Amino acid sequence: MLSKEDLILITGGHGFIGGHIARRLHAEDYRLRVADIVPYPSSGQPAVGEVVVGNLCDPLICAEAVRGVSVVLHFAATMGGMGIIHADNDFIIYQENHTMTLNLLAASKAAGVRGFFYASSACVYPQSLQATGTDVSLSEGDVWKDPPPHPQGLYGLEKLVSELVLSQHASLLQIRIARFHNVFGPWGTWYGGREKAPAAVLRKAIAAQLIGDLSVEVWGDGTQRRSFCFIDDAVEAVLRLLASDCSTPVNIGSEHAVSIQRLADMAVEVAGLDPHTISYHHLLERPLGVSSRNSDNTFVRATLGWEPEFTLAEGMRSTGEWIRGEIEARASSLGGPERATFLRTLQKSDMVNLAADAITFAILLPITSRGSRTQQDCLDNLARFARSLRTTTVDDVSRLGERYRVRVYLAIDEDDAFLWQLGGENAAEPILRDHGFADVTTLPPCAHPRGHVCALWRDAARRAYEDKCDYYVLMGDDVVLQDANWMSCIHRTFTELSVQDHDLRLPHGVGCVAFTDTSFPGMPTFPVVHRTHLDIFHGEVVPDAFTNQDGDPFLYQLYRRWGASTMIPSRIHNGLGGSSAARYNKIHATGWTFRPLDNATNVVAAWLRCRDPEPELARKLTLDVVIPCYRVDMHYINAFLSLRPSPTCEVMFIIIVDNPCSPHIHELLEKYGRRPDVRIRINAKNLGASASRNRGLQESAAEWVHFLDDDVTPESGLLVEAENAIRAHPDAAGFVGSAYFPSADAIFTAAVHLAGVTFFWDIAEKISEDVPWGVTANLIARRNVLDGVVFSLQFPKTGGGEDIDYCRRKRDFSVAEGRKPFYSAPNVKVTHPWWNGGRRSYWRFYMWSKGDGGLMRLYPEHSYRDITPNAAESLLVCCLVMFAGCIVVAFDLSRGLRILRAGPILALSILLSNVTHDILRHLVLHPDRVRHMWTTVRGVRWLCAIIEGAFIRIFSEWGRLVGLWERGEYTLIGMRFDWFCGVWGDAPAREEMMNNQVRAALTIIQSALVFSFLC
Repeated sequence: MLSKEDLILITGGHGFIGGHIARRLHAEDYRLRVADIVPYPSSGQPAVGEVVVGNLCDPLICAEAVRGVSVVLHFAATMGGMGIIHADNDFIIYQENHTMTLNLLAASKAAGVRGFFYASSACVYPQSLQATGTDVSLSEGDVWKDPPPHPQGLYGLEKLVSELVLSQHASLLQIRIARFHNVFGPWGTWYGGREKAPAAVLRKAIAAQLIGDLSVEVWGDGTQRRSFCFIDDAVEAVLRLLASDCSTPVNIGSEHAVSIQRLADMAVEVAGLDPHTISYHHLLERPLGVSSRNSDNTFVRATLGWEPEFTLAEGMRSTGEWIRGEIEARASSLGGPERATFLRTLQKSDMVNLAADAITFAILLPITSRGSRTQQDCLDNLARFARSLRTTTVDDVSRLGERYRVRVYLAIDEDDAFLWQLGGENAAEPILRDHGFADVTTLPPCAHPRGHVCALWRDAARRAYEDKCDYYVLMGDDVVLQDANWMSCIHRTFTELSVQDHDLRLPHGVGCVAFTDTSFPGMPTFPVVHRTHLDIFHGEVVPDAFTNQDGDPFLYQLYRRWGASTMIPSRIHNGLGGSSAARYNKIHATGWTFRPLDNATNVVAAWLRCRDPEPELARKLTLDVVIPCYRVDMHYINAFLSLRPSPTCEVMFIIIVDNPCSPHIHELLEKYGRRPDVRIRINAKNLGASASRNRGLQESAAEWVHFLDDDVTPESGLLVEAENAIRAHPDAAGFVGSAYFPSADAIFTAAVHLAGVTFFWDIAEKISEDVPWGVTANLIARRNVLDGVVFSLQFPKTGGGEDIDYCRRKRDFSVAEGRKPFYSAPNVKVTHPWWNGGRRSYWRFYMWSKGDGGLMRLYPEHSYRDITPNAAESLLVCCLVMFAGCIVVAFDLSRGLRILRAGPILALSILLSNVTHDILRHLVLHPDRVRHMWTTVRGVRWLCAIIEGAFIRIFSEWGRLVGLWERGEYTLIGMRFDWFCGVWGDAPAREEMMNNQVRAALTIIQSALVFSFLC
């Protein structure tokens, strides 16, 4: 039946027998696809082949699984030992198993599958043949003795009916059927109620030996008799059956039966104990199954030439060694009392009630009548919520294969007189029950200050935790759930989060899943966490620091640090609160993105380390890209939001729109407003780049922020290179990236370079360590430190000095705390367009200089006095000379006119000397400094660019002088700021002073020549 050229589907391939078959076939180079309800084997073994995750009770999953398949090996089933195969579960087991088989068979026929193997069971044999206490060897034909057939429970009946259904299709499919007799071995279920007898007694005996409690629990009086088949033998038998042309059912089991008591003795011996010293506790009331069952292997021996090679003792030893390893691995991370409790729980076997064993969602629901227009509004809101909860969960709770349940936990303030009625009853619970929710728990009146929603969530979560709920939904009473099947979607998403990296997978339940809130796009409101979260934090869902705000983003940002936070498409709408007003005073948890978030991160990391050191490697770097956006140019935004980080970095894009009147906002929100990694915030009015960056910092909860201008074009690997830089220097204050400009093809754009305006834009290529500062067009900074550093609003809204001030304060705090300064990140590259499309305009440089002149007052340690005036200060002297001439004219016309005439001559000399000096610098003294400038300007045009560059520099110096004058900082005239902040020593200052001295000398010489000529 099998061919290595064909694709083979193994359903239940992450289970026990199916998993062993899958690994054996994979080792023999067969092409495999595994379909299972879980994405990886629960035994910890690696998954093999392709994997389709889904519920085979869903016909669409079956159709997907069989696409392109030639042979189906069907092992998937709701099954196990007597802890699950008992009368209380009969109907669920029959429904689910038979639905899976029918769906798979129908899909196989439609897809043209050639062969179909079915895993049946010895439970198909009549109970009447297995009622005695002596060994009964059951042959394949015994199914039809004592008609009508009466298999063991509906589990056995379903197996028999499925055999008959398959036999009806023998003319279309090659059918193979194996009836397994108590297969056991390593990597099977060994706890939780689904395990079979060998694993159960081995677990109990080993736990007894480890804890020193010489008592072992046995279900029944121990006289029940069974034969047991080791897994390796069963795998060999299946492969032989698949290679044969036998289309009738075949027993796969052992012919050597033992009593359950003898099996328990063997388990005790495997554990290293003496059975004579053990006190056996026989639980007679537990389900036992038939009295005696044994396999008759006459047919399989004759047909397949197979018989078991492993004895029961050998199989028990092998299985016992594996179970001991599993127990010790789990117990090794536990303290004394916790370890003892764990081992004692292993000494008992559980009964599984499938109806109650559903995946339970706890709806944590604080409710208040305060703040509503009328008190009745609160009950109307609750009724609306209940209707939405009912309609969006009905499919999940009635689903076969995966069982879901809703439990609502109501939390009401003790002084809410409207909701609390006489006699201790409340007005809210009946509304939920009227909408079909029978499982409602109202907490005792909650004695918290009004509006403390997070405290109510904590109370409800503690109660739900005691009730062993699986998922915890932080909900509000004015919420409307809009999409069906959100429970299964959340459960599936948590499963996907745990296996997103197969090498470093997290335990199931580590994570946070949020709805898509249509009333607050991009915000992870009303999050869902798993019971694992409460295990980690000892039953607390959010810390006490949270009152009624920030608890939901806290949970989301916490697990984002492991890449385990996401939003699902299922939508909710919040009638009140969210981004708008609430029914209570909003109280934010100040600073929660710093120490509280870091402390919680450390708790999760410690919990993971205790269970497995590997997941620590899965800890991801978190980086938020902050883009203050005035233009809302979708060309640039599309480029930003197409950037992709590496698998070890979690990135969120925070776009702060600083032009609320932009016509492109609607397009931005429509295209990206629902992306979970994009947060869009719109300022109520234009606040400027610094204020917008500060808002981005407030929105961020990442360890690092990456500032980008809204008009730069990033290289595709920008985020990966940013992560590389951070990981290379994790103690840095930040990183300065490279910002390039297009080729300077015009005289003006070349002049901008020559004027020195763009020198620091690519400073990352000039200084590697302790970079003095970087432009915010491409700047990375550490965020998760309480340094209080934000962009100062004393600088102009259009920019100028704020980036230097921000970097210096970040740097100084980092160094003072024993960490590192800013490093260069030359591979983090963006391209900035020429301002104003390259059209000539000096105003931007003038305004920048007005702002950055304020740095001299803030950083006197990086400022110095230059006794030689620069061009702007010299021009100011000219203005003063002309003003003096105007005054003198009133008293002495001739002398006054001479003074007035001197002013323009001096000004012209100043300009000419600055131009002359710049020509000398760029063409004679330091041509090497501009040799690698990216430009096509040559010849006379190059000379013109040098001349214009001098004028741009002078205009910038004038702006700096005007800024000092407007701020009344007259004493700072003549002061210079060291843009390198001492990194290059005093060389830049000495060169700047020398340049001014040369220009002044040239000015004096030229002025003297002009005056001598005129005279």
